[in-house]
Amino acid sequence: MSPAASFRSKLQILVTVEPWRLALGLGILFVLVSLAQPFWSISRLEGTDRETASFAWTTFSMERYESGVWSETTVLPYAFAQFLFPHVAGVAGNAYVLEGVFLLVLVAILGLFLLGYSHKLPTFSLLIVSLIVLASALFALFYPIVAIPAAATTDVVRFTVGGFWGSAPDGSVEWSWGPGLGWWLLLVGVVLGLVGTVLPYLRSIRRMAPSSSVATRPSS
Repeated sequence: MSPAASFRSKLQILVTVEPWRLALGLGILFVLVSLAQPFWSISRLEGTDRETASFAWTTFSMERYESGVWSETTVLPYAFAQFLFPHVAGVAGNAYVLEGVFLLVLVAILGLFLLGYSHKLPTFSLLIVSLIVLASALFALFYPIVAIPAAATTDVVRFTVGGFWGSAPDGSVEWSWGPGLGWWLLLVGVVLGLVGTVLPYLRSIRRMAPSSSVATRPSS
């Protein structure tokens, strides 16, 4: 088979995949990749020198730039004795655990649907499945938004971290913070996972809807 014919064959297979299955598969992929990315970061800018601290699942990395040029990157485990952000590290670890739970939920739902349960389950059961995915997604996505600002304020002490992203002056130093790539990938995974779960439920509702066609009686 020529490369062009092979490509067309794979493209046809992709096109024929049910949308919910494709959405769930992509959602799982995005969440899986997000587990390897930093979830949140905070930067300290003084003149032209910047330090950016990024929080992953079990490690903390500090990137230093002097006069806009990269100087060094330090990676430390959260168990490091002189770690500066213990409360943020605790929240980040919990956030990754919730994200892992959400990933397992998506994998389980995809497995059930691949076995044909998306066609066999009644509408109410599909609604319950959608609510389970929604609940796990909201916990994974919004827990760090609520918990990280208070934890970061406790660690920094000198000013209030007023939100999941923002900035604040501290004398001659400008602080800024916000979600890392891991959180944004999780957001995309949540959207795709919800789409992939809700579509079978909506299809089930559509099957339950009465036909719009009206039978006509022959005139006597």
